[in-house]
Amino acid sequence: MKKQTIWWILAIIMCVLIYKFTASPASTGSNTLQIIERITGLNNEIAGVLNFIIRKLAHISVFGLLGIFLYNAIQKNKLSIAWFLTTLYAASDEFHQSLVPNRTSSIYDVMLDSGGALLAILIVRMFLRKNKNSKE
Repeated sequence: MKKQTIWWILAIIMCVLIYKFTASPASTGSNTLQIIERITGLNNEIAGVLNFIIRKLAHISVFGLLGIFLYNAIQKNKLSIAWFLTTLYAASDEFHQSLVPNRTSSIYDVMLDSGGALLAILIVRMFLRKNKNSKE
């Protein structure tokens, strides 16, 4: 199997996982807050800050991975296409989330997802170029 096919498979799996989490009532902010409070014993205010940080880091990392998968699937030289597709999926995910009971959607999350994807793609691109230059 070609490497490019594997990257496409990983991207599709990531999209399915994102869709599943978006559709799950267990992924609501209030539910994750309760889990954090129960596990850590923190008060509501501190647990709320931790919940916010964890949820936003999840956005950055999950869509960063999707961006990397798409970047590699699209033959590495198409950063803008990989970033655009990831951002488009982030927007569609937020729309989907708006249709799920007890979930909210936010343009800020789309911007965070998009920024996470761009950052991850740029880091991978930098390492790939550095690796290529060191082999020459």
